[in-house]
Amino acid sequence: MSNKRRSFRTTFLISAALLIAGALLITNILSDFSGARVDMTSDKIYTMSPAAAEILSNLKVPVQVKLYITGEDEMPTELKTLERDVTDKLRDYNRASDGMLQFSVHDPQNDEQMQNDLSNRGLRPFQVQSIDRDEIGVKMIWSTMTIAYKDYPEEIIPQVLPQSLMTLEYDLISRMYRLTREQKPKVALIAPKQEVDPQVAMMYMQQGMQPPEPQELYSVVVQMLEQEYYDVQRVELTSESRIPEDADVMVVLGPVNFDERQAFEINRAMSNGLNTIIAVQNHVYDYQPGQRSGFTISARGQDSGLESMLAGMGLAVRTDHYCDESNQVLSVPRTQNLGGMRFQTNEPVRLPIQVMVTESQMNTESAITNRIANLLYLWGSTLQIDESFLADNHLEHELLFSSSERAWLEPFSEGVVPGSTFHSAGKDIEPEMPLAVRLSGLIPDTFVGRETPEWAGLAAEETEQPEPDVVTPLDQKDADVILIGSATMFTDMAIQAGQNSLFLLNAVDALAHGEDLISIRSKILTQRTIRPASDREKLMLRLFVIILVPLLLTIAGLTRAANRKKEATR
Repeated sequence: MSNKRRSFRTTFLISAALLIAGALLITNILSDFSGARVDMTSDKIYTMSPAAAEILSNLKVPVQVKLYITGEDEMPTELKTLERDVTDKLRDYNRASDGMLQFSVHDPQNDEQMQNDLSNRGLRPFQVQSIDRDEIGVKMIWSTMTIAYKDYPEEIIPQVLPQSLMTLEYDLISRMYRLTREQKPKVALIAPKQEVDPQVAMMYMQQGMQPPEPQELYSVVVQMLEQEYYDVQRVELTSESRIPEDADVMVVLGPVNFDERQAFEINRAMSNGLNTIIAVQNHVYDYQPGQRSGFTISARGQDSGLESMLAGMGLAVRTDHYCDESNQVLSVPRTQNLGGMRFQTNEPVRLPIQVMVTESQMNTESAITNRIANLLYLWGSTLQIDESFLADNHLEHELLFSSSERAWLEPFSEGVVPGSTFHSAGKDIEPEMPLAVRLSGLIPDTFVGRETPEWAGLAAEETEQPEPDVVTPLDQKDADVILIGSATMFTDMAIQAGQNSLFLLNAVDALAHGEDLISIRSKILTQRTIRPASDREKLMLRLFVIILVPLLLTIAGLTRAANRKKEATR
């Protein structure tokens, strides 16, 4: 018996040693393999996009990426895996670039010299909340990334946090992509400022004061494009401020009463191959508080001056009121008087002219809109597309987004808008009306056979001889033109609503760089929205919860009681 026990122990020890040696050997062999991962997310946010892989594979000069991050031991509990998660992604990018993206990790937490060097370069630690056992506190940590290419100024991602992992691919690849370009793409921005009301200007002058300067409506657009490394050049579209010949994209926002020469310059640039975004605003609405509650809505129409040019391209922006049951609540300021004291509050207002374009109304085949969840299409208009004209002129068109299934039009009139306009009862419902469209091909010269219009004001000058007018010669090339029936959605007050800013960036990127950067940015986690329920659907849900569910439970209870009674009798 003892011999068998001794033999068993010997066999067990030898087998265990062999198993341990085999495990160590296999671990050593497999340590160089990256392993396999499966991305189960619907948006594939953890899978490197083909565009990013192509950009990385085309790198000809090494790009140095440095991650300055506090060590795992001194990190708060929820950030202990951050370094591993980021370096995993950087390792993937290194392999995709065939070693051209080189990265290193540094811990400046206890290195005073490194901290001073980083501070001189504008890099600082930042505060994060720390939960340690049963204590909540604040810690100062480092988690910053720099990107260096040749002798260009290094790019900085100031904070890299777990929530940044969703957008890290775009943040890193987009900076690399722009660094490796020889020069920044130039955007010619034509966005007129809002002139001061003549009566207000007269009041200032009567009091001996200078009237206020015209109000800037699109300053956020300028900041946003500059943050994305575009060279934005404001164009007044006068004889002294014309569209630059080296512009990559032209953006025209909210044109008002443009004259023939201004329309000619825009048309000539597009015909010569300049990719263009045009956002037209046909209506402006004013909300006047009622005596007790509610608001009186007034409408004012305005012409862009581009109507004839757009008609020559097979497009038109309708002048009717556009209303849609898919709409958004806005907080409108209201001044109230209580007990002789005046104070301002915000009152929620829901109107069908505050249109919410949802994900179901987007063209999922277009890289510009395939990941846009919602847009605030504020005070916009619908478009008309002459498809036969476009076909005859070999122009391709792509619908970007449209109205909902419950939309209607009302003839436009100046002044107070009747309340019946905002109700769908008795209206002709027109579903899926176009709101934004993309044209591709040779843009027609709508001024062909006509004399070149003169610049406004030049003909009236009698004392000075104007310089000879220089007209850009016609050299037609293919171009892309995006027409949108709302410009208010890009103003400072509305561009942060929904994903308006993302849509504009996608459009500019598509026209300036192609669709590579869009496909990378579109991997940002889509904001899911719940479709608004109609009154009929709400009623059916109430009946289901209040009547049908209790009825089913009652029937089930009675059936079970009857079965138990039969069983007891049996």
